[in-house]
Amino acid sequence: MMRFLLLAGLLLLSPLGYAACNLPASSASFGSVSTFVANTTISSASTNANVNCGAGSTLSLLGNNQITFQLTGATSNNGTRGILKRSGDTGSDNVPVRLCTDSACASELTIGGAPYIYGSQTLINLAGLLGSLNFAIPVYLRTVPGQVVAAGTYQVTLNMAVTYRVCTSISLGGLCLSEQNGSGIIPITITAILTNDCTTITSPNISFGSAPLVGSFSAVTQTINVLCSKGSTYTVGLSNGSYPVGSVRNMASGTNRLSYEIYKESGSNRWGSAGTERWSSTISSAVSADGLTRGYNYTARILTSQSTPPAGNYSDSVVVDLSF
Repeated sequence: MMRFLLLAGLLLLSPLGYAACNLPASSASFGSVSTFVANTTISSASTNANVNCGAGSTLSLLGNNQITFQLTGATSNNGTRGILKRSGDTGSDNVPVRLCTDSACASELTIGGAPYIYGSQTLINLAGLLGSLNFAIPVYLRTVPGQVVAAGTYQVTLNMAVTYRVCTSISLGGLCLSEQNGSGIIPITITAILTNDCTTITSPNISFGSAPLVGSFSAVTQTINVLCSKGSTYTVGLSNGSYPVGSVRNMASGTNRLSYEIYKESGSNRWGSAGTERWSSTISSAVSADGLTRGYNYTARILTSQSTPPAGNYSDSVVVDLSF
């Protein structure tokens, strides 16, 4: 009789059948920032790497359980880090990404680097309520600033190799009766949207000096420099000033007017605020080696077709505007 009861007890505690732990794909987004923010500022994001071993009891985790993470590759990489790139872009534009196991990014997982091990106590904390052996393990992502890149949607998939040993049921004596032991890959797809922006317009004042007659003023040749995202296309316009008469710019001294104009390059094409009078970045006078700064050379002239107005100090204010 005693023998029968012991055997029955063992049967009651025999393990149930469990499938292998499920390792679903994960994703994260850095959101949308300008290319200049991406160049100067760290962007942060986080997601979960889920290791789902089904229903069970966290009591089973009191033994020798562990989950190991190791970064083994990426769809695009530079050295030991994955890099965000635009789809189909074969150029050098990229933003490196750090993958870390803590929010301060003190412990970074690198491609081919040492694995990170989550032991039983950590798994108990992650499991939370009794009856769950599904582990949502947080991972933290940071961009590496200092990259001059064009606008676009950037993406990379990091391949997280996972090895797990998780006890899913125990006997009354604390022995593990059923253990999930396996490995797989969790792909983590990361996205960042970088937008065009302009940060600086350098526009020197125009000074014609002094002269007794309108025909005695010399033309002034200068450059307006604009700092915008690499590869961005935009137009630059100049307003008609504060005292236009029709489409002619004027400087004022009280109620008196002195007509002048601003032309693209050294020619006779008026630089204005609308239509073909605007200046496209695709035909700027110059562009810096990094593709960020474009120069627009112009010539300002006092119109000699007017009568010489009374003596005085004449001035005007012209607004430079950019349109994407």
